[in-house]
Amino acid sequence: MTKLGVGDAAAVLGVSGRRVRQMLSNGTLAGQRVGRTWVVDRADLEPLRHRRPPVGRPWHPASAWALLAVASGRAAALSASQRARARRRLESGLEHCLGRLAVRAELRRYYAHPSVVGMLAAATGVVRSGVSAASHYQLDLVAVDEFEGYVRSSVLPDLVDRWALDEHAERPNVVLRVVEDEFWPFGSDEDVAPAPVVAVDLLEAGDDRSRGAATPLLACP
Repeated sequence: MTKLGVGDAAAVLGVSGRRVRQMLSNGTLAGQRVGRTWVVDRADLEPLRHRRPPVGRPWHPASAWALLAVASGRAAALSASQRARARRRLESGLEHCLGRLAVRAELRRYYAHPSVVGMLAAATGVVRSGVSAASHYQLDLVAVDEFEGYVRSSVLPDLVDRWALDEHAERPNVVLRVVEDEFWPFGSDEDVAPAPVVAVDLLEAGDDRSRGAATPLLACP
């Protein structure tokens, strides 16, 4: 697989090197550190090449979760102005909002021993999403020895230590979306994300199978 430095990756994506480093830092783009530099797999750039960058001011995490709350039929806890704003934004559809919704969480990738991957789904404070929620929603999508889910920022350090998650592995098999505690949108007994949230996670994966699996969830509250 072809490896590219930051400059070459920026040229492929048509953005600045600074933007590529931001994407690597926030998890939008997967990469590996080699000394003081980053390298990325060219194949990981393909899902991002044709994604239209958001125009205008960036959203706040609270705005992203408000929109997803409305899409999930969970708007009761929002103020009237929050509900109205989220509904206006949702009129264009979740796919149109995809770039903006990235602020909802920080994407972190790890490697976990295959024997651990299955246990993560039952770990306290972890909410399954993306490919790990596929069976719950009866989607035709299977990922063996992979896990994807949401976790509070305060829970992450203990989770990493307890399960020996390696953030520097060349081939990660665990994707965690880390949400700041003040914006945590899930209930204490909730272990699977709502359908629209799962749909957004699958759309962000960028591959055709994940996007196809997301389609039936886009209109589900």
